[in-house]
Amino acid sequence: MSQTSNSGPAFPGTDAKGFVSDGMSLRDYFAGHAWAGMVANPEIPTDAEYITKWSYLNADAMLAERQKERE
Repeated sequence: MSQTSNSGPAFPGTDAKGFVSDGMSLRDYFAGHAWAGMVANPEIPTDAEYITKWSYLNADAMLAERQKERE
């Protein structure tokens, strides 16, 4: 698989004490939502490796489509 861009941070910010955080990557954010949908569906096998790979494949597809719209 080719190297995929994380597309930058999803939730950058600074807390009350001035600590700067990049937050999670947008790729991880998209994958997390795909993962949550998969595990919430009782019809989907509960193989963690399968679900994780599928989630990141979908996140990568979302980032690729997002990039197309920006070009």
